[in-house]
Amino acid sequence: MSALTGFVRPCGRVGLRDHVLVLSTVALTNRWAELIAEGSDARVIAGEALRGLRGGDAAAQDALMTALVRHPNVGAALVLTMDKVAASALSEALEGCGRPVAVLALLERSGMAHAVEAGRTALSDLMASERAQREPVGLAGLTLALECGGSDPTSALASNAAIGRFVDRVVDAGGSAIISETVEFIGAESALEGRADPSVRADILAKIAARERWHAEDGEDYRGVNPTAENIEGGLTTLVEKSMGAVAKSGTRPFAGALAFGEAPRHSGLHFMDTPFFTPLSLTGMIEGGANMVLFGLGQFNSSGSPLAPTLKVCGNAQTMARWSDGIDVDASPVLSGGATLDDIAARIEAAVTSVANGASSAAERWDEGQIIMPRNHAPL
Repeated sequence: MSALTGFVRPCGRVGLRDHVLVLSTVALTNRWAELIAEGSDARVIAGEALRGLRGGDAAAQDALMTALVRHPNVGAALVLTMDKVAASALSEALEGCGRPVAVLALLERSGMAHAVEAGRTALSDLMASERAQREPVGLAGLTLALECGGSDPTSALASNAAIGRFVDRVVDAGGSAIISETVEFIGAESALEGRADPSVRADILAKIAARERWHAEDGEDYRGVNPTAENIEGGLTTLVEKSMGAVAKSGTRPFAGALAFGEAPRHSGLHFMDTPFFTPLSLTGMIEGGANMVLFGLGQFNSSGSPLAPTLKVCGNAQTMARWSDGIDVDASPVLSGGATLDDIAARIEAAVTSVANGASSAAERWDEGQIIMPRNHAPL
């Protein structure tokens, strides 16, 4: 078994971090969250959560907030709301979530100084609470979010290909992986042949076709606007090149399921998730679905990541490595210079994953990179 360790939660999911989370559930409490956590080791998530959402977006935002508290990388959580009604609803939704949780409403306080003091007291209590201890879990304890950005020819030939080799090892060991960015499959549909049973394959293809139709509603053919200028500058010439390179990070094992945005896998294995392509959005979906680590394949540099799951960046471009080495974890460029094989780089990825899972900081964690952003289907009121 791999020497990888983690925190086994009461529900059976494995966390690789034991964050004490300070979660602002609406943008109105963002500053309160920052003030409470100031000088502590708490993990703050204070994003763009809105009021006035419509057409299912409000329910999706509520589901995201509860999923973040219940995420396996969270050991305890301080949840901040604006009003008493929201606090009561969240307290009920989080009852029995298997970790210490405190829910506070800003309007129940008497001034900002009192609000910050109350929050810091609650946070101190959560920091001192008894939580899970690390134990051996091996590669089966991983649920990987697979991402790529700044794609160029080295993505397909080195970084994503090496990630795919490692993903095969994880799936074979009983672990899980999620690949998203639905439009990144346009032009690579043939890669699904023989890798999914008919119902799963049909579900994935339907989601790809729906995204392509949505794009056409804007008056543009997606196959005519991608690769982007950034990708073309990097050396890609066709959509098929880009998409096949993106799919390479999924490895070769069968797809076990097709997930909606933020949906958690019901069993281990490789899963497809229907998400937008913008990195913070696709990562948010996979994190909501329970991914406990991100593997991020790069050609050119991308500064995104996840604030809740350690993000490891793997780069196959030697020029990018020379310029951005302090933001990248694994150098896959020796594949192209003849200094290493894909299996060699997969072994280096496994070593880096094990080290970070066991507590070492990834480059993205050192730079505090990452966002939580939810896609919206309707303009708010």
